[in-house]
This record gives sequence, C-alpha cells and structure tokens, in this order.
Amino acid sequence: MIFTLEVLQADHGDCLLLHYGKKTKPKIIVIDGGPSGIYKNFLKPRLMEIRETVSPGKPLPISMVMVSHMDDDHVNGILALTNEAVKLQNNNDAQFFEMPDLWFNAFDDIVGNSEVPGIASVASSTVADINAIPMFKGLDHSVSAVIASTGQGRQLRNNAVTLTAMVNNPFESIKKNKANLVRGGDKDSVIKWDELKITVIHPNTQRLKELQTKWDKDLKVLAKKPGSGIIVAALADVDKSPFNLSSIVCLVESEGKKILLTGDARSDDIMAGLKANKLLDKNDRIHVDILKMPHHGSERNLNPDFFKMVSADHYVISANGKHDNPDKATLDAFIDNTTNGKAATLHLTNHEGEKGLKKKIDTAMKRLKKEGSKLKVNFRNDKAVSIVLDLGEKIDF
Repeated sequence: MIFTLEVLQADHGDCLLLHYGKKTKPKIIVIDGGPSGIYKNFLKPRLMEIRETVSPGKPLPISMVMVSHMDDDHVNGILALTNEAVKLQNNNDAQFFEMPDLWFNAFDDIVGNSEVPGIASVASSTVADINAIPMFKGLDHSVSAVIASTGQGRQLRNNAVTLTAMVNNPFESIKKNKANLVRGGDKDSVIKWDELKITVIHPNTQRLKELQTKWDKDLKVLAKKPGSGIIVAALADVDKSPFNLSSIVCLVESEGKKILLTGDARSDDIMAGLKANKLLDKNDRIHVDILKMPHHGSERNLNPDFFKMVSADHYVISANGKHDNPDKATLDAFIDNTTNGKAATLHLTNHEGEKGLKKKIDTAMKRLKKEGSKLKVNFRNDKAVSIVLDLGEKIDF
C-alpha cells in the first residue's frame, strides 16, 4: 500500500499531496495550495505529471481537496485550481482534474454564516491593504491575513457549488440552518476515507458553538450601537477568535503509520485535541511517523511542551524565512526536546530565503553537530519540486 506525504515548494505557505491506496490504483488528497504563483509553478505541473501516469487522457481523480484554513498562503493555490475548473466547465472544455469533495471552513461559516460588517467590503488578497485601514490597525498578522482572505473563502464556496462538489462531507451542521463545518469533538471526529482513518483533532465542536453564540451577541450589540470597536475586539480575542479556532488539524493513519497535519493551529489547541481524542499513551505522549510542524515553525504557535508530547521520525517545515519562519526560538526548542538519542529527520523546503534563513538554519545545524545529535537535516533539492516521504510502497510517478 502507498502512504506518502509529498511536500511541495510553497514559499512561505503550505502545499501538500497525500498519496495513498494500492499501487495499481493510487489515490491523492491535495492539502493547501500555497500563496500566489504556487499553483501555476509547482502544484499544477506536479498534478499534470501524476495525471500522465495515473490517468492518461482522462481527468486526474483527486479524492479530496482540503484547505487547512483561510489564509492566502494556504488557500490561494486552491482557489486558482477551482477557478480554472470553473472556467473549463463554463467553456465546455475537458477538465484536468476531478474534485468531488472539498474540506474547508470559510470565515463566514465559522462565525455562523453572518457576513462581517466592515470586512465584506474590504476583503483583499494582501495583508498590507488590510493593515492600511484604520479600524484594523494593530491587529495580529495572522488575524489580518485571514481578513484579507475572507473574499477568497466566499469565492471558494461559490466555486464548489458551481462544480457540484460536496463541501465538508460527511460533517453535519453544528446548529440548524448553519453551514457544515469540519471539526472534532463529537461523533464525526473519526472519518473512514477510503483506506484511510482520519481523526479531526481541531477545531473543536464545543468551542465553535461558543464562538457562534458570542459572535451573534456581538453583532446584536453592533446593530444597536454602530461602530467598529466591537468587531475588532472580537477579532482580536486571543482565546476565542475565529482565526485561532479555524485551522483544521488531522491525524491520518494507514496500516499503522501516522501523519499529523497541523495547518497553522496553535500547539495548545493541538495538544488539547490529542488528549480529548484519547490519542495519547499513559505518559501523555504520542509518536507519529510524520509531523507537519504548525504554522511554518512560528514561535507564536509553538510551546516547547508540544515537542515533549508529540515526537516523530520525520518533522516537516514549509517556509522560506518570510515572517521570520521558522523562528530561532522554535528551532532551539525543537533541538532541546528532540535530541535525546533518538534518530529523526527535520525536512525543510528551503535552505536559503528571507531574513537570514540560511544563517539561522546553519547555526542550528552547527549546534547539532557539536552536541553529537542523531537528528538529521534534509533540504528540498533546489531543482526538485518537492520532498517525498514514503511510509509504504514508494511512489514512482
């Protein structure tokens, strides 16, 4: 059986292909599409290459397209993929790919299908545009990024309708007349997807219910007393903002092998989800074969305790130095908690990049060598489109 995570070059974003199934009938899930340019330069060419082998002369069947959360560096490439499919359909042209199922939690759906006053009219694809608006000045970058992608979420939902793709199947709505949301914490947490077992770790049903209730209350206050203050306060709420709650985290299993996909979730949410789903051993730990590191190795999302709870044979960071990712503090905490004699490999999509990325990583590598660590570091070859991590039979396409 195939069980392979392919990590494509995605600059400062994420773009993953999960290959699985029998070698005679391989299947694929697309997880995130990276920022602008990644679909055209990396994702589409790679999918077309796979199509030539797996489905020559026919649309390549993609089992699922998943967007971990609505941030441009994750959703842009998926929007480009579905925009192209809509254009081909409108022109009665043959499709390149078949996409019957999409998983994504759009902003409006997360907060209960209520369009956000002051956001609907300014949604843009750039954080700079959002930060230039007085009412949003001073918001955390991750919050601004999702506001900037609000329009993309609506467009993706519209594309799904046009393409008659199922959205968030088999999840049901949390409340009557609300959208279906991918989430954990109830009977829908564990999904059998073909040969895969997918456990949704995050977001949590109860917290989403609380969020929708709180959001509806805030909107009622806003209706009685117009002004942007209440909305900005809700957006900036660290504990319950929709942006911190939205990132889909999944544990994917096949024949005893495990891959933990974390999107841009916070480590405390991931740890709480693992515990709630009873995935930890008696020592409150879990070992997986592959861990996709949260939020490109940002220190804002990673507590050092996370590395004590979650260990892996392969760690993956998709980043090019933008926003300082991966942070030096994250690399230090990672080394402090993963160099206890166990052999493992850290895979990075880029060695050189912005904000002194190479110097930062080389410093970490020198420390590993000095300490005699068994931890290895692997970089994507500059001429390669991706890093391929085979846990089962090797893919040959």
